[in-house]
Amino acid sequence: MAAKTVDNQAAGALKRLSRFLGDAAYSPRPGVLPIPMLVSAGVERQHDPRRYRWDGMRRGHDVKCPQGVAHAIIQYTLAGSGRYADLTGEHTVPTGHAFIALVPSAHRYWLPEGGTPWSFCWFAVAHPQIMDRLQSQVKRHGAVFDTQPESALAQRLLDVVDGLFRRTFIDDFAIEGALWDFVAEFDRHHDRLARPPANKQALLDRVRALVMADLSEPLGATEIAQRIGWHRVYFAERFRASAGFPPGAFITSLRLDEARRLLRNETSTLAEVAHAVGLGSASRLCRLFRRHFGATPGAYRG
Repeated sequence: MAAKTVDNQAAGALKRLSRFLGDAAYSPRPGVLPIPMLVSAGVERQHDPRRYRWDGMRRGHDVKCPQGVAHAIIQYTLAGSGRYADLTGEHTVPTGHAFIALVPSAHRYWLPEGGTPWSFCWFAVAHPQIMDRLQSQVKRHGAVFDTQPESALAQRLLDVVDGLFRRTFIDDFAIEGALWDFVAEFDRHHDRLARPPANKQALLDRVRALVMADLSEPLGATEIAQRIGWHRVYFAERFRASAGFPPGAFITSLRLDEARRLLRNETSTLAEVAHAVGLGSASRLCRLFRRHFGATPGAYRG
């Protein structure tokens, strides 16, 4: 995406939060969740490199969470840029980028000398399960990530910040739900990077066409690989990497979807339906149908 477009979109996000610039918001205390949770948020514009620098192992006065409480800070750049460093190296955090800082851990972030002012929003969370998930994400994907202002991930981040300031969360359960929405979108964001939708869809369409060309023929992953011209191991690895699930599961789901359609014709026996969709026998159809749809073919027919 062009830098000018990103800047324009980020300007819209900054405008949305501008009334809160220089302020901080906190979740209500005491909480009502069965686990401890602290959440805070802020919107800042930093000008002085001498005053804005944080060390993840030496945090003194910290408004984000009480000292000594393990927490994560998710900080998103709305204008300008800052720097973030951890054991993986040093990174620029420009407009449209964010980082996850785990406290305590070996990291630093700061406003560099000679740079432009750094405008950003952040939220901090101390929640045992969410902390575990964020630690796992940072380990797999790194602390710094690119998320354009109009993306679903950026919107989930802004929802947390905006909701805390505007007090639109009716209780701690609503806050927790918004936090999990962000965590889930973060995983989805990286899944799209690992498995581009266009590549995934092209492979699914190719396999679907081969299976549906003669559904009664019991083609499996090995036969599909042969028809594509790939080794079965390479095909299985390539399919799983692109789609996120094994080819056998996809092929079976195609057969079961067609079986469900054929079951609407009440004159067809289960054996005939099983043969028509390449599942071989009525017993196998019943077993797989129940596992896939949670009901027997007979119950589906009503």
